[in-house]
Amino acid sequence: MCLVRARPVKAAPLADVGVILATTVDRSRLPEGVRAGIGAAESPDRSWRQARTALRFTTPRRPVVHYDGLRALALLAQVPQDTVRDNADVAAIARIAGNPEDLETLDTYCTTGSLRRAADLLHLHHSSVARRLEQIAKALDIELTEPTGLLRARLALTAWRLLDG
Repeated sequence: MCLVRARPVKAAPLADVGVILATTVDRSRLPEGVRAGIGAAESPDRSWRQARTALRFTTPRRPVVHYDGLRALALLAQVPQDTVRDNADVAAIARIAGNPEDLETLDTYCTTGSLRRAADLLHLHHSSVARRLEQIAKALDIELTEPTGLLRARLALTAWRLLDG
């Protein structure tokens, strides 16, 4: 398998992460289950930091993240972990994280912003997803049908994923 075509490349293992330094990467050739953070800076050290930050924002539904696409979201990676852990919304996400079904439902709904689209992606009836979201909303004490509530849930979910990442 070739991720990089006709370009100079350096690769090495680092802890539990494989590192590729390249000027271009063919995203379509990444194996399933592989996540990638892509930096864009001109200098290798800055691009490395950007790629590591972007990698922290990957999810199973979004396995490849470009640092440049994060924009203001990249600021979340700079918030001290103790501050993130102490946030009530993040703590609520941590409590429901023990149920992977709830976490996937919330993530899918936050990503799509649509009950019916989330139901399609989860292969469930929309009424089943609505019931799940109602229970999740109670557990989080967040009104998920309101724009502010959806934003809070999405930020808390993203911040929770960044912990220890």
